Amino acid sequence: MSEILKEGKYIHDIVKWEANDEYSREVVTIASGNGKLEAGTVLEVSASTGKYSKLSYTAADDPTPASVGTPAAVLLQDIDATSADQTAVVVVRSAIVVDTQLVWPTDIDEDSKADAAADLTSLGIVIRKGV
Repeated sequence: MSEILKEGKYIHDIVKWEANDEYSREVVTIASGNGKLEAGTVLEVSASTGKYSKLSYTAADDPTPASVGTPAAVLLQDIDATSADQTAVVVVRSAIVVDTQLVWPTDIDEDSKADAAADLTSLGIVIRKGV
């Protein structure tokens, strides 16, 4: 039986435009314990450590409303931060990214996703529908 292989994402699959890669991108530290992250993952940053991690999300549990972290970047490469910090390239400003290429928390609701998307827009990372 043959195995179905999935081709990885390329930066141009995620980022359709950026001001200049030296302006729009940064090399950051992804905190250990985040597991394997796919290119396109929406990230937040810790104010205390300066390290990045996948966007946090807690579903609503009556009477507690849903809670989503504050997006700070979009990961541009696959990484494995399971057991050690990793450096990675991210886009942090002045870019257009493709909605279908973004990786959000697994069960994020649409309202929380819209709030997080607005936070990305405030950074100059605009999400567009596209292929």
